[in-house]
Amino acid sequence: MRKLPFPLSSVLAALAVAALPGCSTNTQGDSASPVFLVGDFTTPPVSVCVNSLTPLTITTTTVQNRLKNPNVTSLQFLDVQVEKYTVVWRRIDGGTIASPTQDFAGGFLVPPNGSTALTDYPYMSADSLLRPPLDQLFPFNGGIDKETGRAEIREAGNVTWYGHTLSGQPVTSDVATFDMIFQYCASAGRVEPKRAQ
Repeated sequence: MRKLPFPLSSVLAALAVAALPGCSTNTQGDSASPVFLVGDFTTPPVSVCVNSLTPLTITTTTVQNRLKNPNVTSLQFLDVQVEKYTVVWRRIDGGTIASPTQDFAGGFLVPPNGSTALTDYPYMSADSLLRPPLDQLFPFNGGIDKETGRAEIREAGNVTWYGHTLSGQPVTSDVATFDMIFQYCASAGRVEPKRAQ
């Protein structure tokens, strides 16, 4: 077998190392897109009633479109069309059974070096509030989480947005997280008015 000249073999070895997983200089994922998304929640609710019969929404979510290289001069075609976002739930109260992962439609555009504010976007469907493990909080199921023995369940919602630039490059966000307390409310979270005497 013929040996490669030293300088050429060194170059090939360096290229091989650079191609290994985890060696990417892109700190915002492995996509080749020059931009990435960042989400932030403005005052998410502290708790939600599992018997509200309405989806869990957050009043304002801000999604930003950031440049990976701040020295980029042309922003043409760097708008991001967000197609969907995924919410992965994780228990933070010692329990192990979490609410199911859900996908939601995006349908909005985020300009480069700019942001888009979303009003009352859902993060859990009304149907999921009735499913395990949250269904245990209803009185007819005992009203207590069997794993923790508490009358509430605490979970973290981990949200990732997915889309593409107007030039067609896929774009993914960093994971944004918010905490939530789920509980059964005697009157679905509403204060009942006093009846006239």
